[in-house]
Amino acid sequence: MANRKKILQNLSDLARVRRMLPIWTDWGVEDSGVNIHSLGLSYLAHAGRDLGFCAVTEMPAPRKGRFKHITADVRSDSAWFDRTSKKAELLVEFERFEGKQKDLSPKVENLLLAQHRWKNPETILLMAYWTEGLVALPDHASLRSIISRGYETQLREEVAGGNGSCLCFLQFIVQRGKDNLLRLSKIVARGE
Repeated sequence: MANRKKILQNLSDLARVRRMLPIWTDWGVEDSGVNIHSLGLSYLAHAGRDLGFCAVTEMPAPRKGRFKHITADVRSDSAWFDRTSKKAELLVEFERFEGKQKDLSPKVENLLLAQHRWKNPETILLMAYWTEGLVALPDHASLRSIISRGYETQLREEVAGGNGSCLCFLQFIVQRGKDNLLRLSKIVARGE
């Protein structure tokens, strides 16, 4: 089983990001399209491999188990697998947050459904979100309640809560420079 605290500590290390992706920390990127999303997914995959996992992006969860009929395709932005057990150890969603809780809730629902499909209740679920500067934080307790209580899909299908599931949060804070480019300035564990 993966060590949640160690993973979050390593992911929060800005020096690690700078070493892997100076384009994000030093050079800067435009706020257009999916630039920041692409950098976030690249970082998560690089960091996962650096920590000894088999880490991939955009990984569809298998259509297995009790929840195989709910939603055709459930993809995690990043999934980390233990190289020995081959179990999913970490599932991540990475999303822009501009102060609207409704932007993150479907992502948390996706994490829960993916965890069910991977059939590992000990999988760490990580909702990583990026903000431009410091903004009002999302309601972490409300997002955690989706994991503990479950949710109902738009087609009125029940997805059960995860017994003992661990939902963690990381905020990736980017700042706009005088050149109008965004640079990652800090990564903070939230909601603890």
